[in-house]
Amino acid sequence: MNTRQADLLAQLADVPVLIWGARMTGLGLVRLCRTHGIAVLGFIDSDPAFAGQRIAGLPCHPPAELPALRAQHPGLKIVVAASTKEAEINRQLLGYGFPADSFINYSGYCDLFYTVDVMGTCNLKCLSCAHGAGGEKYARGQMSFETYRQVIDKIVAENDLVTHISLYSWGEPFLNPALPEMVDYLHRHGIAAALSSNLSIKNEALLHKVMQHNPEYLKVSLSGYYPEAYNDTHGGGNIHLVRSNLLRLRYYIDKYRLDTVVDVNYHLYNNNNGRNLQKMRELCAELGFFLSTTFALVMPLERVIDKLEGRPSPSTLALEPKLLVSVEEGISASRTVDRENPSISPADCPFLANQTIINWDLSVPICCTTFNRGPNIVAANFLTASKAQIGQGKAQAGICQTCVKHGLPAYNLGLNRSRWEAVAASKPSFDLAPDA
Repeated sequence: MNTRQADLLAQLADVPVLIWGARMTGLGLVRLCRTHGIAVLGFIDSDPAFAGQRIAGLPCHPPAELPALRAQHPGLKIVVAASTKEAEINRQLLGYGFPADSFINYSGYCDLFYTVDVMGTCNLKCLSCAHGAGGEKYARGQMSFETYRQVIDKIVAENDLVTHISLYSWGEPFLNPALPEMVDYLHRHGIAAALSSNLSIKNEALLHKVMQHNPEYLKVSLSGYYPEAYNDTHGGGNIHLVRSNLLRLRYYIDKYRLDTVVDVNYHLYNNNNGRNLQKMRELCAELGFFLSTTFALVMPLERVIDKLEGRPSPSTLALEPKLLVSVEEGISASRTVDRENPSISPADCPFLANQTIINWDLSVPICCTTFNRGPNIVAANFLTASKAQIGQGKAQAGICQTCVKHGLPAYNLGLNRSRWEAVAASKPSFDLAPDA
């Protein structure tokens, strides 16, 4: 056992433990704790979709219950396992009266969180995504299992502690026929697997094989219940196929007694936030899946910078009237009012500081929000680049200064969610649903 892992486990031994973050980072930490006999009381998560639910067999509490939990469990230790929102959570914990020595930032032990984009294309062209933006042309392909094995082996060799890896970024991983073996290879290394899919996929056999390997986390991206709304923003998809696959997931989870957390990530637009959202909530509740909402953004980073600097693309101009929160409104809402923490700088941007993305062709981009190649690639080949070389390339990336200047790290994180909701609530809804 390496020093960092041993130090973390020693701090968690014989004390009541809560994990703040019930998604992939927290699930990876639970896997580690269970492997080493560390009992975990449950999760804390601010997403209302998780409140009062059980995740990986553990209860999930909203932050408001923290004072009562501390009173019930003297010596409570909280591990913050939310890779991109640690600073915000730390401020909340201090606000609840938790001293700094009562919580641990998991990134201090698991200092890099890895994403391996095993598929270099997508079957859909969503309006708010790089694949539907109509921007820079890009090479398409998929990572072979042999290359993937080398990537995972290098990650494990170079890092003291790796507990989860995401197998998606911009691509659709369920288009890669080696995905079942890829999930299995992570599990053989004691690493949790995080997946994402639009689920508008016809390969039922592949879906079946992947689920038999019990991935810890599966995010499902969609933007409507009825075709009228869904087709408008998830270009090329079939919501009936998506709903059928959600039923299949429930069947596989029940049949094989799986622990997979299915997190339906519902992208909010002004044409899907009424009856569409209500019906999808009802379906997810019936299936026992979580539905979390996120306000649709203009992505990728290069595209939103172009918009802010007066060069909006035709696809951006088509997208903007559908947004519940405009780019400018989102930037304003996410800007912190804490004078001691006025902004996010390149040095502490969570996308830059603790994330490493590996594309299907082994190139390494600056972060998960960029899509274009050229200067935004900091290493041509992950297998031949050292951690130091990748870090140096990130530190020299010119786009980071531009990103921070416009306040885009906080925008992409969706900080200060309540302010976003207030903006959205002031807008009319044009929900595209058939007549009742």
